[in-house]
Amino acid sequence: MARGDSEHLFEKPAFQYLVVLSIMATLIVSLIALTNIYQLKKTLMPRTINMNDFLKKLTAHDEMKGYVGVAPLNVVQINNNNFANLQTQVAGLDVSYIGNFIVQYTDRIVVYDYDNDLVRGTLTFQQPQQGQLPADFLTKLNKHPEMTGLQSQQPIGGQLDANTLNTLRQQFPDVYANAKAGDFLLRYQTKLIIYDYNADKIVNAVNLG
Repeated sequence: MARGDSEHLFEKPAFQYLVVLSIMATLIVSLIALTNIYQLKKTLMPRTINMNDFLKKLTAHDEMKGYVGVAPLNVVQINNNNFANLQTQVAGLDVSYIGNFIVQYTDRIVVYDYDNDLVRGTLTFQQPQQGQLPADFLTKLNKHPEMTGLQSQQPIGGQLDANTLNTLRQQFPDVYANAKAGDFLLRYQTKLIIYDYNADKIVNAVNLG
């Protein structure tokens, strides 16, 4: 009699429904776990991308069309390993930027969300005219130890005015904390230099990349 009751129970629709629900719940939990693992790996281990596709998508944006065919100096993906360091230099940088890319050109730095094909920010530089610089500018600047290895490079930048400095301070408060209007902002391939010519002083030197 007990055996018959057991078989009858297995055949009931309610019991079969519970079994299906149990299987579905297990699958859902497994999918959630796999999704979390994928997101964790994506955060901790930046993936390899096709650079040709990357640059094609980036330069398709109106503000980047002038860079079609131009190879960037450097491309850095924001990840858990460099996030803390970048956060001290860039105001407003939060975890939503993890996975985005910082793309460095000779006259511009771009923050690009490759997955969503979105340019999230740009910073443009202008090359200083040699005639606008004091005759001994580079001689004085290149004597500083922070300039080791940079003397042969042509920097991008110019003299900071109050409005530009205010904008830069809002975006990069730590980098420009001690800068003032009249200082020179010079970007090299591997380093950003803020130079006070009148005091012959390197205000700040920031490694790029």
